[in-house]
Amino acid sequence: MHYSSILPDVIKIADEASEKVLHIYQSDFKVNYKEDHSPITAADIASHDIIVKGLRQISRDIPVLSEEGAEIPWEERKKWRRFWLIDPIDGTKDFTQRTGEFTVNIAMIEDGEPVMGVVTAPALKEAFWGIKGEGAHMRDRTGMVHRIRVAEPKDTLRVVASKNHLNEETRAFIETLGSHETVQAGSSLKFCRIAEG
Repeated sequence: MHYSSILPDVIKIADEASEKVLHIYQSDFKVNYKEDHSPITAADIASHDIIVKGLRQISRDIPVLSEEGAEIPWEERKKWRRFWLIDPIDGTKDFTQRTGEFTVNIAMIEDGEPVMGVVTAPALKEAFWGIKGEGAHMRDRTGMVHRIRVAEPKDTLRVVASKNHLNEETRAFIETLGSHETVQAGSSLKFCRIAEG
């Protein structure tokens, strides 16, 4: 499969889901809780529905594994050579706390490894995407697209840490690193911040 040929469609799907998520984010939404006590909102469900519908238009033959979808037994999933992995809203806690640091995530997994991914941050108006072996790009809040790369080893050490899950043990470890800059971020934005250097 030539991922570069479907990447624009996947970005469009993520943008459509992001638009709906942002509309709900700007409203007086209700928070419910799943069995595991994690939060869920109408935005999670709406994003899931938009993404699954869009991915099915790309290919009905590629299974979709979603945090908000039906549980699919491992016995079935382990047979999948290729599948879509989605998190309709990563950082639902950031969404409910209105920090803006939540993301919409779509990845293609092949032979157990990610080969293409798109992450959008609706409230920040940012998007990130990449294809294995072809590099990564970012669309900033002005709409400009830039190629991104991780920092050079000679650059100042930058530690990216969770905003909601930074505990004392992690803080103590970070302090052992010597001179560094700490960047806190929510959701999969942590990985995007690493990718952009």
